[in-house]
Amino acid sequence: QGSAGSNELSFSCRKAAALKRSSKKLLSHHPNVKLPPRLEEKSKEEQILRCCDRLKFYPGAIDTLHKALTALESNPKIEKFRCIDKTSLGFKRSLANVPSAEQLLRTMNYSEVRTNTLFLDSSRFNLQLIRLGLSALQATKKTPEYKQAKRTIEFKIELKNVLSSVDIAEKHAQGSLLSKCPKEALEGRGTIIHVLLGDTMIRRRFEGDDTLQEVLNWIGSNGSIILKKLMSREW
Repeated sequence: QGSAGSNELSFSCRKAAALKRSSKKLLSHHPNVKLPPRLEEKSKEEQILRCCDRLKFYPGAIDTLHKALTALESNPKIEKFRCIDKTSLGFKRSLANVPSAEQLLRTMNYSEVRTNTLFLDSSRFNLQLIRLGLSALQATKKTPEYKQAKRTIEFKIELKNVLSSVDIAEKHAQGSLLSKCPKEALEGRGTIIHVLLGDTMIRRRFEGDDTLQEVLNWIGSNGSIILKKLMSREW
């Protein structure tokens, strides 16, 4: 792992040198252009704060990173808490393709020791960086963006459970609501109403004189609990 860490450091140095040469070339042709500093050129503290701010729309990533870093803070000598498998289901579900998620880990001195494995060598463990990351993640949890995204995820999970839990009583309730819907308008008449139920889109054509209640009955025919929650204004 020491050799792999050296390779990672060597790659980072070559990358930084290439960026420096590119910047010099640009400035030689456009001397009046001032390039803003790259995130990697800023302090570790600012990098961590910026990364966490970018993650505020991804509550799954925030929660996963907070849990992983909390475990690492308490068990820095245990190797499994310093090793992250990028092929694992948890990483793929919560962190893969999330902007700044992996960059945050690299800022805390994780490096890719082999394909699809991030590792924090004990010699590079920095408790101050870990605690700063935890503090920044905790602060991000208090932002309106995080809270809204979290509510959206929880709503979709609840809605999915509602749509998949169909017993005899629910089938009867759905059938009763569907019987209260008018006959669907013929193609070319009326308008098509689209309703997104979580990740599921339902659509139906209605005549211009059909009522809102009839539209609500149609929505309820896909899940009677949905109608109850809408009528009680819980949703």
